[in-house]
Amino acid sequence: MTDRERIRRIQSGEPEQMEGLIEAHYQEIFQYCYSRTGRESAAYDCTQETFLRVIRYLNRYVEQKKFRAYLFGIARSVCIDFFRKKAESELGYEEGYEGQLTQEDFADQVSEQVMLQKAMARLTPEQREVLDLSYFHGLTARETAYVTGEKTSTVKSRIRQGLKKLKDILEEEGYRWNG
Repeated sequence: MTDRERIRRIQSGEPEQMEGLIEAHYQEIFQYCYSRTGRESAAYDCTQETFLRVIRYLNRYVEQKKFRAYLFGIARSVCIDFFRKKAESELGYEEGYEGQLTQEDFADQVSEQVMLQKAMARLTPEQREVLDLSYFHGLTARETAYVTGEKTSTVKSRIRQGLKKLKDILEEEGYRWNG
């Protein structure tokens, strides 16, 4: 069943359809929240709050864009709220979420992830955000623009500039760029 069909059914009085909607998007929203907060527990909290807001406001939702972009927009707002509410001293890296790495690939994956995280940290926050949404979460430039509230042309420009800067940073660190 598509998101559109589930939403129509929920809005027509079938709240049990919400479970399927949440299951369809939970993991990618969690990963997005984790990439924004850097903490597993914060990512769980932000993911939960994202879906609570969806439940609370779904009756107001009008299909304009893909539901997925709408969902990422809510997750983005929740993560921004998270940083507004937490003191700097409470924020930091929390171990525990490594994903689905096999033993053979673990060292290479971790090394590449660390290098990429360090390189991404050197980008502007705006470049980081559009690259995260478009490359790590698969949103189109138009969907990313919807989530960030920017024009599509601005998002495309930030992606282009961010990729160029990322390429330069990675090459400077000795990583061979294949993109």
